[in-house]
Amino acid sequence: MSQIYANDNKIAVHVESLAKSFNSLKVFEDFSVQIPARKITAIFGPNGSGKSTLLNILSGIIPEDSGSFNLKNFNPFKFSYIFQNYRESLLPWRTNFENVAFPLRIQNISSAEIEKRVKELEEIFEFNVDKNQYPYELSGGQQQILAFIRALTVKPEILFIDEPFSALDYENNLRLREHLQKYYLAHKPTILLITHNIEEAVHLAENILVLSQKPTKIVERVYNSLPYPRALEELQSEEFHRTKDKVISAFTKTTKL
Repeated sequence: MSQIYANDNKIAVHVESLAKSFNSLKVFEDFSVQIPARKITAIFGPNGSGKSTLLNILSGIIPEDSGSFNLKNFNPFKFSYIFQNYRESLLPWRTNFENVAFPLRIQNISSAEIEKRVKELEEIFEFNVDKNQYPYELSGGQQQILAFIRALTVKPEILFIDEPFSALDYENNLRLREHLQKYYLAHKPTILLITHNIEEAVHLAENILVLSQKPTKIVERVYNSLPYPRALEELQSEEFHRTKDKVISAFTKTTKL
């Protein structure tokens, strides 16, 4: 049973004794975690460890079997989820602009405010496409950025992101990471990020949760002290590699490599 969690301003998401199975397969059993508010937290773990399942439970897409999860002062109009299958989340019958504007249209936000927010995000993400075209006329990378911008137009207080850079080549991957940091520093939402890429996790997150095999537990919470913004030069720093090594060490223990 999920409830609103309103006791600790430092905690945005509180999960207590969560359990979830699919038929006889136990994904979570007595799983608990706290996600700090206004921070970027990355979830890293083996394939099939329930990373997407966790986000889907917390967002109400699928039910938990037992336990509780609590999102502090949850407002559905201040929550966004960027899905791994972002192409399917875009509306092919709406123009690029109307895709981005859609979450604001349903809230009766004025056209002037919509234009303002879209312009601000286009500048942050250096996104310059024909807004009167349609998503299917864009490249995969452009569609992914369009999905990012649409999710951020609502100025989310909580943002879930599932494998956000998977369709991008390395150059655009790095570029989008920098844009996301820029947005984060301007607005400071709580971000919960799933990634299979250790470099992405260390580049973006302040906290990295390393998960085990099923039934899933948290093997280690790795704190990343690198200050924001994290320039590309940081990828070669000693501190970056120390943090990366901690994540790799925890991961290899749980996967028995």
